[in-house]
Amino acid sequence: ARHTMFLRSLALLALGACAADAFAVSGTPMLRSGSAQRSAVSGVSSLSMAKVNVQGVKQFECDREEVLRTAMLASQVELYYGMKGKLLNCNGGGQCGTCKVELIKGNVSPRTDAENKLLKDKPASFRLACQTLVMGDIEIRNKPDA
Repeated sequence: ARHTMFLRSLALLALGACAADAFAVSGTPMLRSGSAQRSAVSGVSSLSMAKVNVQGVKQFECDREEVLRTAMLASQVELYYGMKGKLLNCNGGGQCGTCKVELIKGNVSPRTDAENKLLKDKPASFRLACQTLVMGDIEIRNKPDA
């Protein structure tokens, strides 16, 4: 019973963090959180779309320069490794490494310092979805360590 109560509390905290993250205004100009926020800021919707192919899972479209994590979650693509990753991820801060993907082909932004730190022992094709901007059509492999 105590363990169940702890898990429920943890889940509520995670949900609260996700809700707060959705309403937070980011002061970081490097990463954009998605087409809805850009449209609200600029008043103009982007006409430039990119195709994202998640090998063996799903293909979807997103705006160019959209954060890959945002696009994957909006398209309901399973991103995290297990329940721990779903509940204890850093909400796109580039600090936990739970949103790791492998870029098979396509055009994305260069690796950030956070990625270089967390992925220093991984191939150059490994990226953090929360730190990667989709610059054109891409193909990725989700959960490359699984």
